[in-house]
Amino acid sequence: MPSIDAGKYGYAILSAQGNTAFSDVRNGTTAAAVYNQPAFATNGTVPVQFNLGFSSKGNSATLRRSWWAFDVTTYQSGYTITELSLQFDPTTNTTTNFPIAVVKSTAQGNADTNLSTDDWNNLDFNTLYSDNSSTNYWPDTNNVSTIELNSTAVSAFSSGYLKVCIIWWFDYTGVGGITTMNGNAYVNFGYTPKLTFTAVASGYGNTINAVTAESGNKINAVSYTDIGKVNDVS
Repeated sequence: MPSIDAGKYGYAILSAQGNTAFSDVRNGTTAAAVYNQPAFATNGTVPVQFNLGFSSKGNSATLRRSWWAFDVTTYQSGYTITELSLQFDPTTNTTTNFPIAVVKSTAQGNADTNLSTDDWNNLDFNTLYSDNSSTNYWPDTNNVSTIELNSTAVSAFSSGYLKVCIIWWFDYTGVGGITTMNGNAYVNFGYTPKLTFTAVASGYGNTINAVTAESGNKINAVSYTDIGKVNDVS
């Protein structure tokens, strides 16, 4: 099963106070801080977070969002992609049952550009790449783990770059909590985030002398599935 390391990965933080604190951070345009290719931290790093507080002195909110970008140009065409997942190394410091969503990112260029504070809203809430469920939890384990991605993420291979933003589930839905809450998703960035998937070469998909490409036959010792054209005809 092939794997591709993230070309760029990092996270951003934004906080706000006031009566509309949650919407202020969710709809903000400029992060307070960004961290690119974070260094290894003994107890793990927090790339996704929410912290909501409500008191007589006013509300407060903090969000963290994480962006991971992958160069998939090698598999941009000529392959059927299945079993697509993000692979990473979480830690048990993660909040129990921390729900996340993986959405399309519009940051990090061609998987070769660091995040900047201006990238805070460079994500597409309308393009979900993960399970559409509030029980899609960040793994609370010290083992290398995966999050499955959907067919929409697979389709992004055709662009040559798969770029994701991982966020708290209620950041995705736009609904904040009504009581004080906080949660943290921890990851060990000593292990570079990866994409794992199955890639099957499409090859020549037609028939030759009524024999299909899938039959395993060969022409001049070349398997049908490795043939793109015959006499320059697709």
